[in-house]
Amino acid sequence: MIARRKMFVASAAAAVLFAVAGCASTDSGTASGDSDGVEGKSICYVTLANSHPYVTPANEGAQAAADAAGVELTIVSEEFSAQVGAEQLNSCVSRGVDGILLWPADENSYLPGLLKAEQAGIPVVAIDTRAGEESMKLIASFAGADKYDQGKISAQQLDKALESTGGIVVIAGQAGNGTEIARSGGFLDELENLNSGLEILATVNADFDQQKALVASRDLITKFGADIKGVYAQDDTMAKGFLQALEESGLGFVPVVVGINGEAGAFDNIREGKQFSTILQPPFRNGELAIETLIAVMKGETVPEMVPLENTVVDSSNVDTLEPAM
Repeated sequence: MIARRKMFVASAAAAVLFAVAGCASTDSGTASGDSDGVEGKSICYVTLANSHPYVTPANEGAQAAADAAGVELTIVSEEFSAQVGAEQLNSCVSRGVDGILLWPADENSYLPGLLKAEQAGIPVVAIDTRAGEESMKLIASFAGADKYDQGKISAQQLDKALESTGGIVVIAGQAGNGTEIARSGGFLDELENLNSGLEILATVNADFDQQKALVASRDLITKFGADIKGVYAQDDTMAKGFLQALEESGLGFVPVVVGINGEAGAFDNIREGKQFSTILQPPFRNGELAIETLIAVMKGETVPEMVPLENTVVDSSNVDTLEPAM
């Protein structure tokens, strides 16, 4: 049947009072998007947001993969609220769907719903962001980039560009979000591993939002000015916010700015010398990969615990040979 998209928000359900064993596999096989045996089945996709530079094309990729497989895909949006997402997850389970795709907004809010899905025999795959350790035991696979590794790569980029000296600021995503935790952890761990001389002047959370990053960056520039030698923005959207604030300030210093996601605007800023690097992370493919992985699980195939996207660094040396992710 032809897949169709529906939007709904479910009411909260009671927490499950007992635990069950996890089902993630460590097999090294690959996911399959073959539609044999799944046409006409239903998938409920709890996505992070409807409108966002990265999430929207990922949603479109998921829909395209579902359409290709003849699977009915229902998409609901938690709009960055883990509480809303947890309610939606419970509702997906109650509807008796054949599979669930989950984009976790935090580490722990989804555990009751995941326990219910496990009881009901409904497989769950996580997209883009990992949930907490206990929750991941109940998730068959994770499809997305290694965010911890992205943090490490960003630390390497800044440390090398600044020759391991000078003050930097960190513009982080939403506090408590799995992506923010992983990208922060990888960055800090790698600075320590490098025995870096970089000094973190301040860390602010801008929720992966350009306007919030703009406001936060105005304050950072007012406070630290040219002492900001480098900027670690946990996505290119927030890097844009910092660069906009810097342009508004009229100050002539040019810090080393690194971002993540591989947006077209970041490519332009790299060409213009405003941004040092980004990490390519194609969202449409992320959505496709997640649905293909879930379909493989629904068919009874063994999939790896993580089905990764490759982390490709984009800088002035290769920006004209690669295509933006979005």
